[in-house]
Amino acid sequence: MQNPAIAPVLPLVSVVIAAFNAEDSLDRAVQSALAQKIPVEVIIVDDASGDKTVAIAERLMEQDPRVRLVLSEANGGPSVARNQGIGVARGEWIAILDADDAFAPGRLVHLTALGDRHDADLVADNLFFYDWHAGTVVGTALSRTAQPIRHIRPAEFVRNAITGRSPFDFGQLKPIFRRRFLTTRCLRYPPQLRHGEDFAFIIDCLLADGRFILSAEPHYLFTQRQGSISDQGSGQSRTLLNLDAMRAHSLAMLDLPRVRDDRVLSRLLARRATAIRQQHSWNRVYPHLRARKPMALLEAMMTDWSNWPMLGRHLIRRWHHRAQMARIAQPDRTSLSNSTLS
Repeated sequence: MQNPAIAPVLPLVSVVIAAFNAEDSLDRAVQSALAQKIPVEVIIVDDASGDKTVAIAERLMEQDPRVRLVLSEANGGPSVARNQGIGVARGEWIAILDADDAFAPGRLVHLTALGDRHDADLVADNLFFYDWHAGTVVGTALSRTAQPIRHIRPAEFVRNAITGRSPFDFGQLKPIFRRRFLTTRCLRYPPQLRHGEDFAFIIDCLLADGRFILSAEPHYLFTQRQGSISDQGSGQSRTLLNLDAMRAHSLAMLDLPRVRDDRVLSRLLARRATAIRQQHSWNRVYPHLRARKPMALLEAMMTDWSNWPMLGRHLIRRWHHRAQMARIAQPDRTSLSNSTLS
């Protein structure tokens, strides 16, 4: 479905938003994309929502000719929905925006300029972590003092995507992709994955010789599943956790010729698969820790030896998080509040 008033300028960036039951967050996401200071189109792909998502999308489309709506007949998950959006995109670049997230002002200007300067096929930036219920930024994924610009190759990407062990999982980055590169390499999100699809798509791009540039500057507001300040679930995520499918994908990659010929990459993918299995075990333990039920916690801990180092890493991360929160000044936390993006 397309607005009859066609945008007069071809977009430089096509922003693809897969939306499923996103009535509470969709407007914020779309407005943050439309506010970018370069020619954009926003493609909302409704994944068979049962709430007011379609009505909101239709209203946004009526208000701005840059908004387009694609309707899915059945719920296929984020990979299928994003592939539909990519299929109708017209921009030189494709930016994926989750329906519960938002772009900070100037994001697409920054990333497209980097892409052109470095002749990149993928360009990602640092993330702001956003607490939905507190309505504020609570930190960043990468250190602000990290190397300003990095060229990310396959092994470095996987090394920083070891589930539950990497300080920040690079599989959560939100790159923009050069559409010509995706088209010539016939690259799309793996439709069978509803969890971990971003990792899978990025590694596929890297194995197709995509040039990936990462900026340490944060311009993407990533909504936390569990708010750091509010300590409440956002209620906005529609991800269906499936660690078994994620692990199976990493193991299947070991059979790819490009991976078999790279010992370092093979070891890292095998390590990622092991870490995912251990994370799956820890996910059964953590509710007892959170509920402060020591006997149930001890019983669950004894089922898998890997739960003990996972507990240690959890406590260390918790200590670091509390120290970070103590250092964050109030003006910095509120500089990107809901009011600035609405």
